[in-house]
Amino acid sequence: MTKSTTELLGELSNAEIFKNVDLTQLQDHLTDIQQLEISKGEILLSTSRQNDEIYFLIQGELKICLDQDGLNEFARILPGDCVGEISIIDDRPPSAYVKATIDSLLISINRKVLVEMYQKQTNLAANLLKLIADRFRQNTAVLTRTVDLQREYQDKSERDGLTGTNNRNWMNDVFPKQIELSQHLGQKISMLLIDADYFKQVNDQHGHQAGDITLAVLTSIIEGCLQEPDLLVRYGGDEFVVLMPGASLSQARAISECIRRNVTQTPINLDDDNSIKITVSIGIAEAGKDDNMGDLIEKTDKGLYQAKQSGRNKIGAA
Repeated sequence: MTKSTTELLGELSNAEIFKNVDLTQLQDHLTDIQQLEISKGEILLSTSRQNDEIYFLIQGELKICLDQDGLNEFARILPGDCVGEISIIDDRPPSAYVKATIDSLLISINRKVLVEMYQKQTNLAANLLKLIADRFRQNTAVLTRTVDLQREYQDKSERDGLTGTNNRNWMNDVFPKQIELSQHLGQKISMLLIDADYFKQVNDQHGHQAGDITLAVLTSIIEGCLQEPDLLVRYGGDEFVVLMPGASLSQARAISECIRRNVTQTPINLDDDNSIKITVSIGIAEAGKDDNMGDLIEKTDKGLYQAKQSGRNKIGAA
């Protein structure tokens, strides 16, 4: 794979960084250009090793990845492109690994030699700046895609697939912070615990698909009674939790009555052209100044128990 200096000079003229650069003016530095052959799987640049060279790929292919094993790949380097340009300028180790995907041939130019070269040819310096700017844009695009994916994965992990509401994972992260914030501001905060009465009978008599439809309709009814900044969570099965920042117990009761009444009055149309009606029992509680999320859930659970013990389709407060 080794090439002559003349051949390498021709290869350099094709590289973007040497566009509009008179290489004949850099003849004195050609002897400082090194050839490098690396095998498939070999690491060229590492985040744990200082780099003093800029590398131009002549033959082969490289990949840029976030880990030494090369699993988290986010870019490929093809002949005519270069790597190492940022680390030789900021004098810090590379921010990623560069690894050969196949046997490859490169040429390398030392930092000191490169500085001398672009002092003679200002176009080289301008091209290098453009190259770095393009690399930053590419990195920003990769970061943006990564953040978008993380948000998508996070959304999937924090959303209930059936109802589209936030799930318990999200609740465990957000509710304690919201309760603490409300208490810090001296703001009232209340909670509802909503349970569909005899929901098991819906599944047993009409099938689980009917149960899914019922939960979707119930979610819609609850959301229709809530206000900003109320927070709705599917707690599990047929139970829902609502956190109401700024709401007193009397306000929580009014919202609960809206939910209870609308659920009672709304027929749920099933896929077999039949319809059913359900009721809900609701426990409510207002947080004390020292209550945490566990305390508040315990209070609403006691209220829910009271509502069920008094005949269901009721609102209970411990």
